[in-house]
Amino acid sequence: MNIRLPKIVWVNIGLLVLFLFVLILPGEGGLSSFFRGGKPLGYSDQRAGIQLQNAFRNVYNSAKDSVVSIRTKKTEAITSPYQYFDYRTEKLSSFGSGFLIHEKGYVVTNFHVISDAESIEVIASDGSVFPAKFVGSHERADIALLKIKEGSGLKPVSFGDSDKIEVGDWAIAIGSPFGLERSFSVGVVSAKYREDLDETGQTHIQTDSMINPGSSGGPLLNIYGEVIGINRLIRSDSGRNTGIGFAIPMNYAKKIIQLIEENKGRIIRPATLGVMATVPLPDHRKALGIPADWNGVLVYDMDSGSSAESSGLKRYDFIMEANGVQVKNINDLREQVGIVGLGGRLKLRIYREKSLQELTVRLIQK
Repeated sequence: MNIRLPKIVWVNIGLLVLFLFVLILPGEGGLSSFFRGGKPLGYSDQRAGIQLQNAFRNVYNSAKDSVVSIRTKKTEAITSPYQYFDYRTEKLSSFGSGFLIHEKGYVVTNFHVISDAESIEVIASDGSVFPAKFVGSHERADIALLKIKEGSGLKPVSFGDSDKIEVGDWAIAIGSPFGLERSFSVGVVSAKYREDLDETGQTHIQTDSMINPGSSGGPLLNIYGEVIGINRLIRSDSGRNTGIGFAIPMNYAKKIIQLIEENKGRIIRPATLGVMATVPLPDHRKALGIPADWNGVLVYDMDSGSSAESSGLKRYDFIMEANGVQVKNINDLREQVGIVGLGGRLKLRIYREKSLQELTVRLIQK
């Protein structure tokens, strides 16, 4: 039985054969030559860009085995929107980031990443999953310390000096935004000391590196691959990155980590001193005999029953140092109170009635 195909079918078959022949034809006459072309720009044209590209690759390769994803699970009640008493419990997972700071298995992240978690797991760069133990945390500073087993294959990070960064320096973030592990983004330091972002009172490094939900707790690195900050939060109306992210300076974070280590097993809770204080005006200095070149804050009022009042601090005391740190403004004092936390002791150096005195304040809950 002979099957006669319409002419249009034969024409299409012929065109298809011709197209395939041209596609695979060797030499300049075939389309395959399009896929063999040289680079539009050579090394000599792009030397500076290639060197910068290699620098970023080096940073990633040096840090990738130090950065981890953190998976937490907690049980939550899920309520039906259609029936008032219809609810069930589910164990929900959430993701954050962290990094190894010591070969014994100590991992740093944000407190809000592991807050209320029933179980915590650390996921390494090779996909290995390790159960993590809670060592301690500082709620106001938003820093937590975890521990996994030694010999995990992870590499401790190197720390940079966050006080020496400058606006315009490279700032590189690695973390797990939206659970996408070890995502790498590059930006710059947008501001060095950004204050009064929230109730913590601590300063932050501002960066335009891509920080999103899940990036929290990951490292902010300089061009040498050193950690200069812990990525913490973003400023956004939508909850997505708008180019304004903030990291906890590493020099401050190291003090908090040391305090957590000294208070293993505890969540260091926020505390308040309970004073109203300000940098004194020239008239105040003259009246109280405070030298013009002295830094500090003047207490002009305090809360009844507060830590300050209970420990003997008085109105018109001039606070010069807190725990050995010079107090230049109220944020410096607030930061030291935050570091010590509830139940801790704050050692103050004050100027009262034309004499220098030492005073220890126990931070209590009012």
